[in-house]
Amino acid sequence: MAATESTTTSPSPEAGSANRRSRRSRQNQESATDGTSRADEQRILVVSGLAHKNERHYGPLADVAGETTLVCLDPTYDIDSANYVRVPEVGPRIVRIVLLLFVALYEGYRNDYDAVASISLVPYGLYALVLKTVYGYPAHLGIIGIDLDYHANQWYGVGPRWAFRQFDVVSVPGPSHADRLARVGVPDERIDLLTNPIDTETYRPPETDIDTDYEFVWVGRFSAEKDPCRFVDALAELDASGREFRAVMVGDGPLRSEVAAKVAACGLADCVDLPGWVDDPLGYYYRSDVFVLTSKRDALPLVMLEAMATQLAPIVPSVGSIPDVVTDGENGIIVRDRDPTTFAAAMECCLDDPDFRRSLAANATAVRSDFSLERASEDWRRILTTL
Repeated sequence: MAATESTTTSPSPEAGSANRRSRRSRQNQESATDGTSRADEQRILVVSGLAHKNERHYGPLADVAGETTLVCLDPTYDIDSANYVRVPEVGPRIVRIVLLLFVALYEGYRNDYDAVASISLVPYGLYALVLKTVYGYPAHLGIIGIDLDYHANQWYGVGPRWAFRQFDVVSVPGPSHADRLARVGVPDERIDLLTNPIDTETYRPPETDIDTDYEFVWVGRFSAEKDPCRFVDALAELDASGREFRAVMVGDGPLRSEVAAKVAACGLADCVDLPGWVDDPLGYYYRSDVFVLTSKRDALPLVMLEAMATQLAPIVPSVGSIPDVVTDGENGIIVRDRDPTTFAAAMECCLDDPDFRRSLAANATAVRSDFSLERASEDWRRILTTL
């Protein structure tokens, strides 16, 4: 289809996690026999504001569903097998976000669908619940991170936790998030995993040896939750130990001027580059030896998976579902306290023991099979079978 535009006793957390993994294994086997036809017959309505991220999140869905229609704010029409319904260009973005609900309601009225899918509770997941209430569509919510990591723990968290329990399927990026979702009251049978996929054709080890320019690369939004200043503090600790290095911080955001000022104040201007925002950090991955993540809060960061797929050793905090992917000393280094001194010690280890760093990097590339678009399609097929 070408893309078109139209108007008893509660189990322990450990037991719960084991049960979920066992159930998913059985479901994978069952979907190989009868799940395929069931998924291929379904018409799915997607409510989205992800724009350029639609292809990565919903392309694998479109590959397995019978028909996929996206109601979205700023479609880029990247999914060839999907239909698109665009919200009219009326007023500022906040007006269009509100209008998105009414466009989705009209689309649900004029066409029949088997389920509605969304990612991120506010507002898209809430809109999916409205469609469920009005038309009876089974509803899916994909939690990427902030809904469960932040909103569910605030003073108003009773609202998000209640909302999670209203969905027919809630997907999360890893078992750690699945366990936390169960603890806020979502029934186990409604919890599933949805791979946060990367383009493994693009993010792969270089075909030839490349002379790297940087020992360390940091990639992300310069914002409080990503904590870029923590990386600068770690570099300052490394510099104070007498180590020589070069580092690059790729990205932009509200803390950019603060980061630049801190780099200068720490005397690191000659060894830290700040190139700003780039559309694709692949070139910087190839030019670096180690990827460093300093986030206070993260679900399963795409940049970490991309860096690992390109054969970089990751130094990362123990937040979100990261420990589900990175095993300390095997395919990366886990910094459990996020202290700059601990980050610097991990970075020193990679500088002082290149063989160890190369071993971590080689093992890191296993994410290419675990987080492929094909794996995400398998997850969507299972989710549709549940719906």
